[in-house]
Amino acid sequence: MTRVGGHIFKRRSGMTLVEILVVLAIVGVMAGVVTLGVGAADRGMGVETEANRLADRLRLAADDVLVTRRPLSLSFDGEGYVFTRGDEAATGVVDALGERHTLPAGVRLIGLGVASPLAIDPDGAQPVAAFGLAKGDRRWRVTFDGLNALVEPVTEGIPR
Repeated sequence: MTRVGGHIFKRRSGMTLVEILVVLAIVGVMAGVVTLGVGAADRGMGVETEANRLADRLRLAADDVLVTRRPLSLSFDGEGYVFTRGDEAATGVVDALGERHTLPAGVRLIGLGVASPLAIDPDGAQPVAAFGLAKGDRRWRVTFDGLNALVEPVTEGIPR
């Protein structure tokens, strides 16, 4: 018991609702951190991530070409790729698509029946192009028709 100014208060054992809510909030945050951390070592380094990134950038390039009505080129090799426009200043690099993208270690990019550079025409006149990305036994194909890019896993047909 505690005496304060003539009043006697009994101390109760246990936790208040606020204390319980604080503990639950801390547990929730920690669970979220653990969940997001699972597989983080390979995040951003996987071949699937790179295939999706290439497809997104191809879609962005197609949109840029449709809006500006100026063609782009995709120059690529096994280690990376870059989008360029012939009339850009010195480097030819297109600002919206950034500098050359270098693939992570172990990921390879192969043009499947398409040579570098690939022209992206505002009239959509280019044929369907396919790219293969491989890392170890994991392989993905990016198919680009001039407007859209599709990503799909493959089991054979793309060299390592």
